[in-house]
Amino acid sequence: MGSSASPAAHHLTPLQRLISLLRPEATDIAVVVLFSLVIGILSLATPITVEALVNTVAFGRYLQPLFVLALMLFTFLGFAAILKGLQTYIAEVIQRRIFVRVVAYLADRLPRVNHEAFTKGHGPELLNRFFEVITVQKSAALLVLDGITIVITGVVGMVVLAFYHPFLLGFNLVLVGAVLFAIFALGRGAVDSAIDESYKKYAVAAWLQQLALYPTTFKLAGGLPRAMEKADELTVAYLEARQSHFHVLFRQITFTLGLQAIAAACLLGIGGFLVINGQLTLGQLVASELIVAVVVGSFAKLGKHMESYYDLLAACDKLGHLFDLPTERLEGLTPPRQNLGARVQFHHVELELGAAQHSPALTMIIEAGERVALTGPPGSGKSSILEILYALKEPAHGYVEFDSLDLRSVAPPRLREQVALVQSIELIEGTIADNVHLHRDSVTHQQVRNALEAVGLWNEIMALTGGLETRVPLGGGTLSNSQAIRLMIARAIAGQPRLILIDSILDQLSEMHLRFVFDAVAKAERSCTVVLVTSRESLFELCDRTIPLQPVLDPDSLANNRLLPAPQSLPRLNLVSL
Repeated sequence: MGSSASPAAHHLTPLQRLISLLRPEATDIAVVVLFSLVIGILSLATPITVEALVNTVAFGRYLQPLFVLALMLFTFLGFAAILKGLQTYIAEVIQRRIFVRVVAYLADRLPRVNHEAFTKGHGPELLNRFFEVITVQKSAALLVLDGITIVITGVVGMVVLAFYHPFLLGFNLVLVGAVLFAIFALGRGAVDSAIDESYKKYAVAAWLQQLALYPTTFKLAGGLPRAMEKADELTVAYLEARQSHFHVLFRQITFTLGLQAIAAACLLGIGGFLVINGQLTLGQLVASELIVAVVVGSFAKLGKHMESYYDLLAACDKLGHLFDLPTERLEGLTPPRQNLGARVQFHHVELELGAAQHSPALTMIIEAGERVALTGPPGSGKSSILEILYALKEPAHGYVEFDSLDLRSVAPPRLREQVALVQSIELIEGTIADNVHLHRDSVTHQQVRNALEAVGLWNEIMALTGGLETRVPLGGGTLSNSQAIRLMIARAIAGQPRLILIDSILDQLSEMHLRFVFDAVAKAERSCTVVLVTSRESLFELCDRTIPLQPVLDPDSLANNRLLPAPQSLPRLNLVSL
């Protein structure tokens, strides 16, 4: 289906993503900046107090001025401590809000993501990037607290130095230039290398996830060596990416550490020269040294904070892969609700089945209340037809009508209120009742019971200790395969859909359960249309008709519209016009 036209559909740069993520917190961040400005000014209390103390002591020993200076210093630093505590609290609130917004955004967006977005990439592996929200929380809080304070403290300190003497103003300008050189010139390529490192990290995680997902595969002969070989290969790639990023980071850190030593030594020389020439008092020299120690020390810490900044941008880039997943359209028509099954008509529909492969044009009508079985060789497009009817994808050519409405003009969420699709076992973590009900407003407790009774599960479930409230783990691990399949069918029929689509899952049932479940699906007095994919002869007999799908067209003979030869072992089918 078409992608959403939201701004998130356009990939933002990591910095743009960070700004958009923090924009709702602009007011609180402004408060933190204001507090940092006040803290930066109050941090000068120590060097200024020392300056006053040195000048006071130079004229003799007086206890009263010393007591006053100590009391003033305590007052200023105590107020600064209170502001820092408030900053920490605000930063914690910002972290919580970021987490809540990301979770709410993804919970709203992921169910609407295009089906093809997850078929092209492994969904669970892609969702690993959600954990980057923790990096965003911690790094953003660190930069909001320490980063802003460091910058403001440094700026305020250099402004004070500039008032002491013009030479110190020139010293400040050189110092600022050196810091900018460290950030922008020496930091060139740091963001890209941080993102590349992150890609390599997730490649390692994806491989480890495969080892846990397919344990039987890696228990085969040669499985363990392959697991180790691939892990070693990906680990080496990560270490190379990490080395590349650390190279940029290390040169920034070493430069700022060297700058700290050089700046302190230069200021001592310049200040001493000015004191000797009577252009600077001894107290001002001591205060200047303390200020420069704070300023340059802050900039030295900036090297460490730059790593947090790069990690923050890399994390925003990874979250962007989730935020930018294309979503289905929400607008469109709503099919009128009727007491009859849905009538479906295919108009010259061609299915895209792979690179340069299309199915033969399909034209057919499935009448309301009809039970139709689709069969054919692998790759003939059986599942694709069901996905088209469920608005998960669109045909390569042609169109489909649902009760005389073009599916392209129907809103997918409104369509699915009347259509149910069962492709595989998809049981969520929760109770059995939760898995059948799925919090649908239209499904009552009685309908849940009726659905479970229809598929023969009610007595089996009530025999469990928890009954309907029995907890089911993700995937339904505590249930047998037959029970899980029947629970999926119960979920589908509980919503009283007008069209039920079943993709091969009934083929896994025993003959006894198969007929029982099919009767449950078909017994609604022909008010529901059923389309199922199957290769079971017994299901062919239960359906009103069987539609054999033809093999895909040979890409080399598409122009001649020739078909690949059909398998010789196809079962006897009720042929219809395609």
